[in-house]
Amino acid sequence: MIDVVKAESQAVLWGIDLRTWMELQLQVFGNVDAFGHSEIDDDFDEGWRGQVAQTLVDHKLFSKANRYMECSRYAHLYECKGEKTHSLFAPIYCDLRFCPRCAPRQFARLIAKYEPVVRAATAHPKKGYRLREITLTTRNTGVITPAQVKKFNQDVKKALKTIMRGVKGWGAIWCDEVGFENTNLHAHVLLFGPYVEQDRLAQVWNQISGHIHVYITQARRSGGKALIHLLKYVSKPPAKDPNHIGLLEVAFHGTRRVHALNMFYNFVGEDTDNVQSEWEICPHCGAELTKLPGTVRIERAIVEGRTFAGTKHTDRRKAWVN
Repeated sequence: MIDVVKAESQAVLWGIDLRTWMELQLQVFGNVDAFGHSEIDDDFDEGWRGQVAQTLVDHKLFSKANRYMECSRYAHLYECKGEKTHSLFAPIYCDLRFCPRCAPRQFARLIAKYEPVVRAATAHPKKGYRLREITLTTRNTGVITPAQVKKFNQDVKKALKTIMRGVKGWGAIWCDEVGFENTNLHAHVLLFGPYVEQDRLAQVWNQISGHIHVYITQARRSGGKALIHLLKYVSKPPAKDPNHIGLLEVAFHGTRRVHALNMFYNFVGEDTDNVQSEWEICPHCGAELTKLPGTVRIERAIVEGRTFAGTKHTDRRKAWVN
């Protein structure tokens, strides 16, 4: 189990950001379970990924299928232009929403993206305003389609805006979630705003979506911890069945799982969804890096003596890992 606070401290010690720290964990251990209760181990063979990819191919998502197959198996190669040439590699990640290897990276990216938002909101509390945890659910139909996901997010957005109509200085972040190995689509919401009666929330949700089950309570955690609790749902895939994973990728194609509204949306910086890590400076000497053409298997890059581009201190990394 990874202590997120400790992970952030170690990332600072190594001179890297949290997402890079997660990448380093993946390269060293082959698995990152940020909360210690993932139902899926990262030690998948190509056959399992092949089944996910086949489902994507069946739905004509050919590029995603290829990315999923090559995730963390191939690497870009870099050479630095310093006096002493350093040879490096950077893994190629698919960054798909339900990839077991990329989920921890996505979690780290989202923490970095939204933590300043929550901190800014809670740093200047307003009378009666609190962080509140909301769950909005839908009826489980046994399938999830792209149209269903898009309508669900529109309904969540409309419901929150209706509840907060006339209220100033409120903000919300929500994460789409499904139950493990099922199609129970629901949203976990972190709302910063005044008191909301559950009966009122249920009434609005029913009027907008046609569904009836809701839950709201004051967040039991502080800002950063409340955000971690919300975003833990993206840190682990919700199924072992490769076909189910593939169908979820199809359903969420073109749609984010995490959304922000109002004050929280206004504070969010540049969106980096599904952006590959690009390295420009050598971590060893600071010289400019040149990206070599083509890709190779990571095993070959390691055999060639190349080092991971995401860490400045190779000796320290070795001591920490051991």
